[in-house]
Amino acid sequence: MRFTSRGRKSLALLLSVILLRSTGGAPFASAKSPPEPCILLKVSAASIPPDEAKDRLDAMQTLLEDGLHVRWVSSKSVEHVAQEATEAFPLADEEALEAISKSLGEAIRHMDRMETEAAAGGLADTEEQARSFRFGESTRPYLAEVFLRRGILFLWEGNPGKAEEMLARSRALRPEFSPDPAMFSPPFLDAWKRAGLRLPPQAELLVTSLPSGAKIYLDGEEAGTTPARVHVSGPGPVHIRIIAEGYLRGERTGQWLPGDFDSLEFPLVPDRNAVLAEILSSSPDGKEAGPILSRMIVETGARRAALLLLEERKDGPVLRVVSQDQEQDVPAVLGT
Repeated sequence: MRFTSRGRKSLALLLSVILLRSTGGAPFASAKSPPEPCILLKVSAASIPPDEAKDRLDAMQTLLEDGLHVRWVSSKSVEHVAQEATEAFPLADEEALEAISKSLGEAIRHMDRMETEAAAGGLADTEEQARSFRFGESTRPYLAEVFLRRGILFLWEGNPGKAEEMLARSRALRPEFSPDPAMFSPPFLDAWKRAGLRLPPQAELLVTSLPSGAKIYLDGEEAGTTPARVHVSGPGPVHIRIIAEGYLRGERTGQWLPGDFDSLEFPLVPDRNAVLAEILSSSPDGKEAGPILSRMIVETGARRAALLLLEERKDGPVLRVVSQDQEQDVPAVLGT
């Protein structure tokens, strides 16, 4: 069925008739009665531009809502939508900042007494505390000081390369800082200068997925294809999204400091909607899709399930509608 206004209205009417027949002629819930819970699944061929697919499928959904007294039930609970809950990074309040400052002060006192092992442990504790909060103007100076002090410790150990690495990270977090020559030793000032000649450090993430070949998005911007190394230019929460055709998207929110390295693995879960679309493409009568739709109806407590399948044909997009009642084992399929 082509996408004219008359065609969309006819399809909505036909779907209403099919759903009515599937209940043995029982009428739909009236406007005065509670709407019946129904699952609505929308699947589009990858070759159809997302915006166009959304417009067409949303238009059909609106027509169905106007013609049927239903309440759409989300199938998220059975689709494993989120692989990992979005992490929350709270802002550090005064109490938290006071604790971070106290921890850092204790580490510096250990350094003043040349207690290097205790100082290193104190700096690690301070960093851990600061990382538990959102990276921002309140926590940035403490983290910069942690890396600066680590640089000094590496200089004391005779490791100038590691010292410069730490100082470069400190400079990236606090570019406005300039060490006072009266307060720092010549070896430190030389290392600080050499650190400034390095490329500004960035966080590096190794992003993999199973299967591979998924697109990587950082804060909505495409950043590569798995497996890939991607860079995060600045501190602060970053939203990572992994998208592969036929699979539910993987999502994660994290935050990384300049110079961090992390490995992120996304085991992708097959998308039931895509599985249904694949089954229907090879089973025009829709019989093979019955068990999946039945499970979804039972798991969500819905009365019916409807699938809008937008396919690409030689002469343009075509919409197919699959409908199944909770009492049915085989869905009813409307032709194209």
